[in-house]
Amino acid sequence: MENRRIYYISEFFGTFLLVFFGTGSVIISEEYNGIIQAFGIGIVFGVTVWLLVQFFGKFSDCHINPAVTIAFLWNKQIQFKQALLYVFFQLIGALCASICLHFLFEINQNLGNTLPSGSWQESFILEFFLSFALMMVILVSTTQKVLLKFAPFLIGSTVFLEAWLAGPICGASMNPARSFGPAAVSENMFFLPLYILGPISGMILAVVLLNFIYKN
Repeated sequence: MENRRIYYISEFFGTFLLVFFGTGSVIISEEYNGIIQAFGIGIVFGVTVWLLVQFFGKFSDCHINPAVTIAFLWNKQIQFKQALLYVFFQLIGALCASICLHFLFEINQNLGNTLPSGSWQESFILEFFLSFALMMVILVSTTQKVLLKFAPFLIGSTVFLEAWLAGPICGASMNPARSFGPAAVSENMFFLPLYILGPISGMILAVVLLNFIYKN
């Protein structure tokens, strides 16, 4: 039970820090005339994920993403009750981070919310494939012994590239918790289903495809 508590605490704080620093960089860029821009925001998200996986990975699975947890549940690598608690603590961590950012930047309306710059269909497709690619990197880097020690860097680098290139178009969430926190606190949840279904379906497809490849 003690080990499980560490897992849940890690999921809470890991997701809190991801949303606080990641969406915080988006807010700062908006508030100060694009001072950080897409490249800088990508670096913040990527480096944050890299460090979180490097640090919290020593204590827990460090999913910090409900879509990752659900994909592992689909793959029977985590029990339903544990997955449910993971997702709960991830969402609470994201919500608390956005509440903190709201008090720090009261005049900001979106709080780093993920919103389509074009059509919702375009953003859904992007979120689907971005999440698919991220999950493939997670699965391969954490199951191949030769890549295992590089997994935090590879995962963080993938997040950086995807956030940098696709962030201006769809927000490059790849993470329902990352989208949930800002959407809930800013009370702008219209597009939230897009950022829940896209990442989850993309990551489940990655699990299914990789299982097919390994079995054949």
